[in-house]
Amino acid sequence: MTNVRADDRSVPVSSRTAAASAPDSERVRLERLIASYGVGRLTEVRETASENDRTWISATDTGRPLVIKDFPATSSSARMQAALLAHVTRTDPGLPVPRLLARADGRTLTVEDGRSVLVTTFCTGTPLEAVTPDEGTVDSLAEVQARLLSALRDADPVELAVPARNEWSLDSILDVEHLIPVHAGSGLRPVLREAVEEFRGHVVPVRDSLPAQVVHADLNLSNVFVERGSVSAVIDFGDAVHAPRVYDVAVSACYLGLALGDLGHPLVDRYLAAIGRRCALDRRETSLVRLLARVRAVLVILLGRESARRAPARADYQLRYDHLAERVLLARAGRTTDKEE
Repeated sequence: MTNVRADDRSVPVSSRTAAASAPDSERVRLERLIASYGVGRLTEVRETASENDRTWISATDTGRPLVIKDFPATSSSARMQAALLAHVTRTDPGLPVPRLLARADGRTLTVEDGRSVLVTTFCTGTPLEAVTPDEGTVDSLAEVQARLLSALRDADPVELAVPARNEWSLDSILDVEHLIPVHAGSGLRPVLREAVEEFRGHVVPVRDSLPAQVVHADLNLSNVFVERGSVSAVIDFGDAVHAPRVYDVAVSACYLGLALGDLGHPLVDRYLAAIGRRCALDRRETSLVRLLARVRAVLVILLGRESARRAPARADYQLRYDHLAERVLLARAGRTTDKEE
């Protein structure tokens, strides 16, 4: 495993968006924690938006920012993410992913006060959601993703604590189809139902025969960073699953389509051709990938709206891709609005 003390590619903490300063009590706790890593004294701590954990971006007096990921001690996600990052950096040290920092005692996972904490380097770049993808971007994404899939190909899901499914895995679409009438108007409902039925009819019968491995499973527009037209980082392994590898490709295709306003955009085609060559996707995988991309867009709508209903204070974060997903799904179906009956 590659353990490092800091990231030489430092950028100002203020460059990360949607952050809020840490309360004094949290800052004291984080300062005490960071002291055990020997990476200098914290000078600024800001919380940024995150799905299931709490994520802090921290500046130090060395001028090198860090990321602190804070989980309930009962969560298995901290152990999984630590194991995945260790495996990836050991297998392909050149991959642009966060590097785990180690404490003086060699541990990378700290458990104290009912919390599990990981500290990693801060990855630079602009989130893909803030740039317009071009040919170089999609080619770079295909290259980095193919390398990541290769690095994870022989990963043992049991050893790394990676589940077979989670809330956001594509197989969960059948568990949330009951939310369609709750969260979709009359114009959108048949579009969502069609994707679910096609998944049930075309994917379920062959799923267990598709090439499977541990996959990142969430290369969304917030988790891929770009610098000078190339992918500079892939972050957040918290939704990793052991699943068909084409699921990973479909998720990326979905978010590229959202960014470009069309799941059938020529740059999405270019990405799929490039990743297909690099990963030698077979005919069954390539025949299913576009359907699976639509399924991910359906999950974006249903899970995002349901999460926003349950936690209104976080609605902006939960719904950040909602309008994009609705637009591309309706456009594919030849509709322009989603009106309630």
